Amino acid sequence: MPLDPITGPLSRAEFAELVTAPYGEAKKQIRKHDPYYRLEPGEKVRFRVEASGRLRGIAYVEAISQQEADKLADALSDASFDWQDSGCGFDIITVEVDKL
Repeated sequence: MPLDPITGPLSRAEFAELVTAPYGEAKKQIRKHDPYYRLEPGEKVRFRVEASGRLRGIAYVEAISQQEADKLADALSDASFDWQDSGCGFDIITVEVDKL
């Protein structure tokens, strides 16, 4: 879908709805397209971290940037992931903003 020159990834109808949305709702909807939109200083974004060992697991970190999320992902232990501990270590596959 091409971007609208005025409303970007939102249709003009969606944009019109957000103009009259309750306080905070527009920001939630815009963040589905731009997770860094209007972040307060120090406000963190949830990142999804996928790792691989004998099993695959999912963990989440909260960070203010991709660089911080990468560092936090590197510091995760086996127990940080949603899996039964394989005890064999793991490799980080991806670190990306969580699409809530």
